[in-house]
Amino acid sequence: MSPLGTGTSSDGGPVAPDGSPVGLYRSFPPGGEPALIHGAVPPGCAVLELGCGAGRITHALVDLGHPVVAVDQSADMLACVRGATRVHADIEELDLPREFPAVVLAGFLVNTIVPGQREAFLATCRRHVADDGVVLVQRTSPHWAASLRPGREHRSGEFLITVTEARLEDGFLHAAQACRRGETTWTHAWTDLVHSDEDMEKLATSAGLFLDRWLDEEREWALLRPTD
Repeated sequence: MSPLGTGTSSDGGPVAPDGSPVGLYRSFPPGGEPALIHGAVPPGCAVLELGCGAGRITHALVDLGHPVVAVDQSADMLACVRGATRVHADIEELDLPREFPAVVLAGFLVNTIVPGQREAFLATCRRHVADDGVVLVQRTSPHWAASLRPGREHRSGEFLITVTEARLEDGFLHAAQACRRGETTWTHAWTDLVHSDEDMEKLATSAGLFLDRWLDEEREWALLRPTD
């Protein structure tokens, strides 16, 4: 997988290949994403989480009663994951000998700028989802991308997050943020290819899936199902 961004940590900690600082995502709060996922899948069902990172969502899903198979390409990220079956692999090449009632592709990975990679990610989702299962995909919301401005600040748990760059050009969002907690500051810059609702429907169809519904008002989370 090619790097999609850059990142640094003022404490000198490791950075994943996609530019995500490991220390940041190890300690960042899960937010509302685990509850949204939990509410969209059968109670206690097994979940295949693609691109689990340091377990920010994984740990909450485990606590909610879901057996999780957590996949990531970063050994440093994966070493932080607890309570789940860990698989060190690139998502594109994953081929496990089982299917799952729920597959999660979070972290805005569908917005990758690497040619062919989003199609490969969704093909992996389709390969591993049961015929009556669901695929949950988190995308960069077009509305959010259009509204993002440098200087915007908000708090998430103990973190103060400041947007330091935000440019939407020809459908590409170039963004960066600084996340500060106490004396430590992490920075992360990335570029997303922003997908419209129609784009998401076409991507799903090309992968043998269909977009059943959006799970939130911002239309950040899409629920896909296998095509009959």
